[in-house]
This record gives sequence, C-alpha cells and structure tokens, in this order.
Amino acid sequence: MPTIRQGKMKDCTDLFEVYQGTRWFYRIKEGGYSTVEQIKDEHRGAAFSRWGWLVAEEKGKVVGEIVFRAEKNPITGRIGIIRNLDIDVRHQKAYIGTKLTLAAEAVMKKRKVVRVVATTPPAAYNYWMKVKYFARGSISKVKLPMTKVPEIRTSKVKTITVKSPDKLPKSMKFSNIAYPGSLAEVAGDIIDGRIKSQGKPVDLKKNLHLGDIINITFQGYLPMTELQAMEGVYDTRVSGSSLEIYVENHREHLTRILGLLTGQNVRINNIRIQESDLEDVFLKFTG
Repeated sequence: MPTIRQGKMKDCTDLFEVYQGTRWFYRIKEGGYSTVEQIKDEHRGAAFSRWGWLVAEEKGKVVGEIVFRAEKNPITGRIGIIRNLDIDVRHQKAYIGTKLTLAAEAVMKKRKVVRVVATTPPAAYNYWMKVKYFARGSISKVKLPMTKVPEIRTSKVKTITVKSPDKLPKSMKFSNIAYPGSLAEVAGDIIDGRIKSQGKPVDLKKNLHLGDIINITFQGYLPMTELQAMEGVYDTRVSGSSLEIYVENHREHLTRILGLLTGQNVRINNIRIQESDLEDVFLKFTG
C-alpha cells in the first residue's frame, strides 16, 4: 500500500514521469512537459505557497499527487478546492487516488471546510462521480462584455495594486466568476513572472488556445479518437446529441471535421460557430 506524505521538491523528478501519462492530452501546459524544472516551477513561488501538496509514495517512488487548499467563502463559510489529482497510469484503479483524496479531505476538515470543489480535467470525471463528487460546472457567468468594463475606479469596479498574494484585500479573496482563490493564484503567477501575456486580442487568443467552438447537433456514433487526434483540435465535449469542438480556427478546420464525421455515417442536423472574445481570455487567466 502506498504511503501518503507531504510533497517535496525532489518529488518533481518522479512527477515528471507521472505527468507524461496524465497531462499529455489536455495540453495543461503549452507544448507539454519536457523538463523536471518545468514541474518544479509549478510547485514553487507565491502562487503555490497557499496550496496543500500531498503525494503517494510506493516502493520509494512517487506515483501520484493531489494539490488542494481551503478558502473562505463569505456566503457558505470555508470551501475546499482540489486543483489537480494525478496518478501514474500504471497505478490507477488501485485505491491510490481515493487514498490521496481522503487524506486531503482530512486536512481540509481540520480547517473547517464545509464544501469541496474539484477542478480537475474532464478525464477524471468518472473518478469524482465514484467518490460521490456529484456536482460540477460553473456557479455563474459573466454577462458584461470585457470591452464595457470601466478602466477607472467606480462604485462597482476598483483598481487595486497587489504586491503579495498573502496580503490580499477581502474583495479579492472570493470571486463569483471563478472558484475561490483564483484571483490570488493569478496575482501570484504575475508576481512570479509566469503570466506576461499582452498584445492584440487575436494574439492573446492564439497563445491561450482560445480559438473557436464548433457546436454540432448530430445523430450516430462519433469517431472520438480520430477527432481528438486531428491537428488544430484543442478539446472536444459531448452532451447527448450535442458535440462541441474547440479549434484554432473554424475556417481552416471545419471542412476536414465535417468530412471525418460524414465519412463515418454521422448525420449532422445543425452547425453553430462561436468565436472566442476578450471575455474568454479573461476567464482563461482567472479560472
């Protein structure tokens, strides 16, 4: 049975191998992970200092990790956030993920957390359902276009200079447009120099893999493996008879996608294109 303990910087060497199997598909990091130093960078600095970090060690080798923390919610009290749970693909379905989750829950319970939110990738959805994390999705949506947000101080919008994520004003400790603590995490990333993006909207969207969304209403069996492997396809989501495909540019890839689907006898009932905007860029940075 694995041992659950506090994570250490030296564990990043083993986690590099873990990430190769768990994070390659969802492009969590642009270009993937090619060095241990990249993983160390994610586990140090102001942004990471507020997170709890537990690892599962078996036979002297780290085979999984969980990253979490507790945040104060002004409405419901303390809320727990599980940012990621990564288990070596060779050790999955062996109770390691459950053991890490229970250990993290025990820590958060001591901090008087009353509710836990998991923000891990879609691939882990079945696992969270198995351990009775039933709800998922956004609490609310931003309806005000980014171009209409005032740039000056008003009664509703305040400009605040943040020098340290450990000394945030109360107004930044909880956000209705992201999970609690996202603003603190972004502040830490900026301070540590991990977020430097600036430029024209089209360049920001390209750098963040925020292209277009092709929404297709269909009938039939989807060739998901071939679809997800297509060049220019960032992600796919299926809900009933609705398919969402996230692509770099729908004008360049729509014809090939339709050719693949129709070639597999998939009946297409409706197609809708949604282009990302600056609001999506903002939400990408804030979670």
